[in-house]
Amino acid sequence: MADYATLGHYLPYLLGRRLRAVVWPAADGERALALLLLGLMALYGAGFGYLLNHQNSEGLAEALPGMLIGLNATWLVSTLLVDFFPTLRPVTRPLPEHFPVSERQNVVTAFLLDLITLRRLMLMLGLAVAGLVAPRHAAVPGFSLLLLLGASVLSFNVRLLAALGRWRHPLLAANLLSLALMAWWLSVPLAPYARALGVGMALVPWLVGAAQLYWLAPYFSARYLPAAVAAAASPAGSTLARLPLEWKVYLRRAGVPLLYGLVLKIIFLVVSGLYMTSNGKDLNPGLFFFAFLPLIGFSYVNNNLFAVVQTLAANELLRLGCTAHLLRLYARLVLPVVLVDCLVSVVLFPASRLPQLWLLPLSVPPLLSLGLWGSLYLAKPAAEKISFANSRKNVSTAANLITIAFALTLFFVPLWWVRLPLAAVVTASVAWPLRQVLRNDGELRRQLWKGIGA
Repeated sequence: MADYATLGHYLPYLLGRRLRAVVWPAADGERALALLLLGLMALYGAGFGYLLNHQNSEGLAEALPGMLIGLNATWLVSTLLVDFFPTLRPVTRPLPEHFPVSERQNVVTAFLLDLITLRRLMLMLGLAVAGLVAPRHAAVPGFSLLLLLGASVLSFNVRLLAALGRWRHPLLAANLLSLALMAWWLSVPLAPYARALGVGMALVPWLVGAAQLYWLAPYFSARYLPAAVAAAASPAGSTLARLPLEWKVYLRRAGVPLLYGLVLKIIFLVVSGLYMTSNGKDLNPGLFFFAFLPLIGFSYVNNNLFAVVQTLAANELLRLGCTAHLLRLYARLVLPVVLVDCLVSVVLFPASRLPQLWLLPLSVPPLLSLGLWGSLYLAKPAAEKISFANSRKNVSTAANLITIAFALTLFFVPLWWVRLPLAAVVTASVAWPLRQVLRNDGELRRQLWKGIGA
């Protein structure tokens, strides 16, 4: 029988089983939740189609283009982020080695199975219903579906390279080019070439995927995937196994609030850039200020970093006391998060607010300084399980108020000769906690030990 077996025998069965597992789970509660979410998305799709049918009505004609840009940008960014944060969703070989199926067919099968998730099915269902309700405007949800599939292919391409360990392969540069095209499209949503750019950046990942299928798929076997067996047998959290220890602890504890905060930041920036400007004036500068500066990560997690990574900080304090190891731990965890936050701000920065862009690099050193102050001197025990709902309770209110007060002053005071000295003074204030840590101050050591709840 094995001599005649082909992919056609297994693929319909695997896809059907995956689809049933997502849409019709065995547990009654999960099944009801999945059907409820799909039903709500179908209703949203019907409402979207109704708006498309009445897009020429008074009031809606001006708002709908901006709404479509915001929806497409949100779907695109969330599709890219969901497979990488808070943990990497791995690509594994779907069929055993003894099945007479080639490695390329295994890659195709892995992609199709990877594509079937409840979140993607919800979005596809909503867009399909919108196209059925508004058939004359089906190109609008069709374009959104094209973006969704393009982002899904890009995500799979990068995760396939990660599974094969080919981080230095030339095709990684091609995937980064696809990501750059997506960032370009997000940064020029109202340009006359935005639609053509959107179609191009949605199709480029498919071309890169075809190149990977030809070039790298022959290596998608157990011989070149030594970690595949271990990944299949290990618990769900093992996707962080290749990260340094501090990042494993940090992402397991703070990954969810950081991810939600990043999604909120993207939504706020898109909404602020599309709806909160009129004739070059800010209608709601407060919303833009909070999303633009890298505040969310500090107010949720990084103003109390050593309590969040309590076990690591307590181990350092117990073994060595307050030393440069604590400072390096802070820099290794907080600095990459701040840089990603700033990169998102630059990519989604509205052209109408270009003169304020210089405030972004100006704000980073002072915020890092205030975050270190809060983590050392205003530490408080963090919850055993940190979630988005209790994030603010895990950070000192005083630390957050000081951070927000500084950011408000920096953003809203229009005088450069006030902004520059203020940023310089706040940044220079880090000299005191640095001195206390490097001299292994006993009072600070005892205060931090008590503050993190060790």
